[in-house]
Amino acid sequence: MEANDRNEVSTRMLDDCCRIHLAESEKLMGTEKTTPNLRLCIELNEICYSAGRGNSKGTEKTILHNVSGCFEPGKVTVIIGPSGAGKTTLLKIVSGELLFNVRGTITSNGVERNRGTFRKQLCYVSQQFDLLPFLTTKETLYIAARLKLDASQSKQAIYLIVNEIAENFGLSNCLDTLASKLSGGERKRLSIGVEMITKPSVLLLDEPTSGLDSAASNQLISVLHDMAKANCTVICAIHQPSSQMISRFDDIMVLDRGRCMYCGPKSEILNVYSSAGFTCPPFYNIAEFVLEVITEQRDGDLENLYKICCEEYEKFRSHNEYSKPKHDEANSLIASKQDFESDDVLTSNIKQGPSTWQQQRILFLRALICIKRDNTLTKLRLAAHIVVALLLGMVFYDFSDDAEKANSNIACLFFLLLFLFFANSMPAVQMFPMEAAVFLQEHLNNWYSLRSYYSVKILTDLPMQILCCSCFLFISYYLTGQPMAVDRIFQAWSVCVLITILGQTVGILTGAAFNTQIGIFLIPALSIPLLLFAGFFLKLGEIAVYLQPLSTISFFRYAFEGMMQAIYSNRPNLSCPEIYCYLRSPSEILSRMDMPTVSFHVILIILGSWIFCLHIIIYAVLSWKIYYVRK
Repeated sequence: MEANDRNEVSTRMLDDCCRIHLAESEKLMGTEKTTPNLRLCIELNEICYSAGRGNSKGTEKTILHNVSGCFEPGKVTVIIGPSGAGKTTLLKIVSGELLFNVRGTITSNGVERNRGTFRKQLCYVSQQFDLLPFLTTKETLYIAARLKLDASQSKQAIYLIVNEIAENFGLSNCLDTLASKLSGGERKRLSIGVEMITKPSVLLLDEPTSGLDSAASNQLISVLHDMAKANCTVICAIHQPSSQMISRFDDIMVLDRGRCMYCGPKSEILNVYSSAGFTCPPFYNIAEFVLEVITEQRDGDLENLYKICCEEYEKFRSHNEYSKPKHDEANSLIASKQDFESDDVLTSNIKQGPSTWQQQRILFLRALICIKRDNTLTKLRLAAHIVVALLLGMVFYDFSDDAEKANSNIACLFFLLLFLFFANSMPAVQMFPMEAAVFLQEHLNNWYSLRSYYSVKILTDLPMQILCCSCFLFISYYLTGQPMAVDRIFQAWSVCVLITILGQTVGILTGAAFNTQIGIFLIPALSIPLLLFAGFFLKLGEIAVYLQPLSTISFFRYAFEGMMQAIYSNRPNLSCPEIYCYLRSPSEILSRMDMPTVSFHVILIILGSWIFCLHIIIYAVLSWKIYYVRK
């Protein structure tokens, strides 16, 4: 109840903070000064990319072939081409998400880019942008602003930014709607809006207008033009823009089967195609005409067109202020150096986000809201533990002190551990891949650090794990008639909490390393062999010598033995309704199960060590995924 009250208080605080007052907004609009972005001109030089290397057939598919192009600051560039032309691949290469099998160079202001520094100046909005489903539009924008903006920003400034983004993208009417209930177009606009909060120097968008109507698309292009005026380099990949939309872009790049069929000003593309023998009819959509040409729906020599486009690009490049001639290389480097030095303070101010502690506070607030609204992992999960505990108590009612039912009570203890492990591992492997996808895209766009995210993830999951486990154990413990001694209850509770945490940790690890389908298969497949060596199906002394190492590493063995010691160690004889009961003595029960093999405190240390090691592996897996993307 206290946790729910805190969650409600946190939600009300966030709602109050997110209320935007028009008077404050108007006041800030007159006082806030927008700092211009660092001007970055991105130039591609003979970019090649191949996929499929190392597959079973030994074949390789070329996605991009000697692509050269230039994206200038202050302009909105559109990349068009048929499906499979390589538009998304090119954006991922520019953003740094693709590295392997990539040849060629990418320069920024005439200097070969530094991936780490360049990535901090860039935001990439993919076609499928994941959002946390349990946050409203208002909360998503507000928390994104808190995480991405300078920690010294006033609350009024954040209110103004949230209000401005909502108005620019037509989201004012759905500020209180959960992200999971937004329409496709609203989700698309929100995913773009959260990345525009910091006004990055380079903005890459893959199919930003898909799912939007014409009015919303034009509104989005207008926002992109406003960003370009602030020295942002805006690059969009659009499959087939309309006539009205194509007229709003400054430059255009055409891709066809991995080749660049034009890169330069939009106003010159028809002249270039006309010189190659392709004449556009009057009042015809430029994009449709270009696509018809490169897909060979119009007669002509595409190879000749490709050569002419390459020549025209060289002319366009020679007039680019960032591409200096070779004889002026020294002057170019000096100018570039001065440009970067003059923007050092600007860059540090823009990218100086909250500290680790501040990131953790914001992420903790976000996690509390999601936990409160997640019926699957919160309410349903708690209800399932209570219902199964009642069922377990009904089946094994008052079995613990009956010597004739000792074997059934041992089975009850083993089932208790099985339920806690699988009831916490299976939901985690289903839910974490989606959460990991959100984390990866937010981390790569410089929202927060891995350390902040993972520490909050562990801390926010822990109370729910303890609550569910405690409700399940105390109900089933009482109904099955286990000994009501404080020390024994505490020992059993300690083992159950550790196996619960262990189960969810295994689920998170599997979900982080693999997808949901593989994870659901792997958890039972890997856990069942460990169950065989837990000491329930097979006595520890009966295990073959060459298989005993498997028993040593089985965490089920230590959890089961810990429960057995908690219930039967140093306990008076059980009641026996018959004249003679073989399992009346608890010490005889433990001896028959070849227990104890280790002391109870060692069992807790071993289970805790398993949890610690698994968390290290999860952290390493997430770090590897980040490194793989940024490498």
